[in-house]
Amino acid sequence: MTAVNGAGGPCRFCGRRRDPRVPGRSGPICVDCVRAGLRVARDGADRESGAGDVLAAVTSPLAAVCDFCGRRERRTFLGLRRPLLRVDCAARDAVICVDCLDHAGDVLNVALRG
Repeated sequence: MTAVNGAGGPCRFCGRRRDPRVPGRSGPICVDCVRAGLRVARDGADRESGAGDVLAAVTSPLAAVCDFCGRRERRTFLGLRRPLLRVDCAARDAVICVDCLDHAGDVLNVALRG
């Protein structure tokens, strides 16, 4: 039986069942896809997931919300709204924001250190 957060399912971005993974509301993300997503967020260039699907930066502020946190914008200290950079895999209908990618990287670093 798969957990509600998809922890037992395949990676949302490549479809592989590689460990370790970080669970999300719609399914987990693996180490390789976190790395590729962070590179996309850093320089905006498209990258391939482990399965060969394209990971691309989301350019529209009205595009899909993050599968992990449900946000598409960041609220500043003064209550202003700013678009939140997101990375998507159109082939798998998966989206993750840079904040969740950063958090996933932190979680995976701790898990890999043991």
